[in-house]
This record gives sequence, structure tokens and C-alpha cells, in this order.
Amino acid sequence: MNVMEAARFLFVSRPHVRVLLERGALTGAPTENSDYEIDDASVAKYAADRRLAAREYFDSQSEDSDPLGL
Repeated sequence: MNVMEAARFLFVSRPHVRVLLERGALTGAPTENSDYEIDDASVAKYAADRRLAAREYFDSQSEDSDPLGL
């Protein structure tokens, strides 16, 4: 997939996809037209990792663990 397709799949901006490529969070290779061909599996893995991190965060947040002082 290209940068635009990855951005749509991940619900992020195209510049953010390029940052993820630079950081190594996504794998891809530059194409002749200054775009990237991004590995579909790396995009799917990144999305799954983000969903897991979000789920773990939300599961750790509860009113029981931090009462409002009542």
C-alpha cells in the first residue's frame, strides 16, 4: 500500500505515516515517484499494537483506582 492508503487505514495524516516510516514503526521502500510502497503486514501490526495499547490504557483507568475524594 502507499502512504495515502496507510494513512486512511490507520486514521492518521500522511506526514505521520512518513514519520512512522522514518522511526521504523512501518516498513516500506521508496518508489520512483517519491512515494513509498509500505508493507501491508507492518501496517496491520502497527494498528494492532496501537489498539492493544489503547485497550490496556483504558482498562487501567477506573474510578475504583482513583476515587474523586468522596
